[in-house]
Amino acid sequence: MQFRYAYTAGKEAVVRHSLERSISDYVKETIPDAHRLYSKKTSYTNKGQVRQDWRNIIDKNGQEINQIYIEMYKELLDDASYYVADVELTK
Repeated sequence: MQFRYAYTAGKEAVVRHSLERSISDYVKETIPDAHRLYSKKTSYTNKGQVRQDWRNIIDKNGQEINQIYIEMYKELLDDASYYVADVELTK
């Protein structure tokens, strides 16, 4: 699944928050038992331009029920700036 949000200078943090919220909502729609995402590992590639997150999906009992991989980066397309997140369930 891919999420894409346009942003302007000075609004990057707001857009990143909206992107994170959309990912969380997607996980909860896809996996009804999902309660929260817990960051397992984060790394950066391409000189810090690409953020890679591996997160555990936790149920209400605190048990890991799945994992998700998120690759987040900025993209310039048609003179507009975007935050893009590619999301993949890993189990």
